[in-house]
Amino acid sequence: MDIDKTKKEKLDNIVKDLLKEKFVLAFSGGVDSSLILKIASMYREERNDVVAIMYNTNTTPDGDLENAQSLARDMDVELKVVDIDVFDNEYIKNNTIDRCYHCKSFLFEQAFKLKDELGYKYVVDGSNLDDKKVFRPGVRALNDKGVVSPLEMAGFSKNMVRAYAKELNLSVYKRPSAPCLATRFPYNHLIDTDKFEAINKAETFLKTFDLKNVRLRVYGDNTRIEVDRDDFDKIFPHIDEIVKKLKGLGFTYINLDLEGYRSGSMDEVVDEEEKIKLNPWLANER
Repeated sequence: MDIDKTKKEKLDNIVKDLLKEKFVLAFSGGVDSSLILKIASMYREERNDVVAIMYNTNTTPDGDLENAQSLARDMDVELKVVDIDVFDNEYIKNNTIDRCYHCKSFLFEQAFKLKDELGYKYVVDGSNLDDKKVFRPGVRALNDKGVVSPLEMAGFSKNMVRAYAKELNLSVYKRPSAPCLATRFPYNHLIDTDKFEAINKAETFLKTFDLKNVRLRVYGDNTRIEVDRDDFDKIFPHIDEIVKKLKGLGFTYINLDLEGYRSGSMDEVVDEEEKIKLNPWLANER
C-alpha cells in the first residue's frame, strides 16, 4: 500500500511539534505506538525529548514486555515500565461492558503522573483513525483525559500505519494486535485471573501452527478457539494434539468457532444503543 506523501509529512510534522515541548508516549510495542516512537526518535533534538511508558499489568499477554523493551533499546528511547494490578478496580475485575474505559482511565493516570514529574507538556498514544469506528470505550477515556493521538490527527488508518512502519523498517509492521487478556472473557462476569497463564500458554502453542490470529475465549468450562477461516486447514490435521494440550492446561470443552477470528467478538452481545452511548462517535458509522 502506497501512502500519500502529504499524509506522511503531516504525521511527521505533528510529532515534531509535540517534541518541541516533550512528551510521554504510552507504548505497548505494537505497530501503532512503535511508529510514533520511531518518528520521534528520528526527529528529536535531545534523547529525552520523548520518554516511553509501558503498563505491565495482570492482563498483559506473554512476550509483550520483552518486545517493547527490545524496540525501545533499538530506538535508544528510555522506557519506564510500571507494574500495575488493574484488578484493584472493581469495574475491571467484574468485566463490565465499559471495563475498557475504566482500565484506560486507571492506567493513563500513570502516564500523566510521569509527564508532570518530568515537566513535559503532552501524553501521547498510538490510536489510529480506525479505533473510532469500532466499540472501544477506552478511546473515549483517552479523549476525556486529553491524550494526543497523532495517527488519528493525521488521518492514518491501520493499514496506512503498517505501510509506513514497513517503509521505516520497523520489525513489528506485520505484528498482529495483542489486546489484553480480559478480552478473552464474557462481559459482566468476574474475570478468572487463574486462567491467564493457561490462556497465554494455549495461544502460544496454537501459534506454532503458523496461525496469523489466535484468540482463546473462555466461558466457564467452555473454551472457544478463534483463528482466521483461511487457517482452518492448519488446525484440522492437529485436532487431537490441540485437544490434548488444552485439556492438559485445564480447559474442559474445546470448541472451534466456525465464524473464524473476529476482533472484538465479545462485543457482539452488546446492544447497539449501548455501544453508541459508551462511544458516541459510533453514531457516525451506523
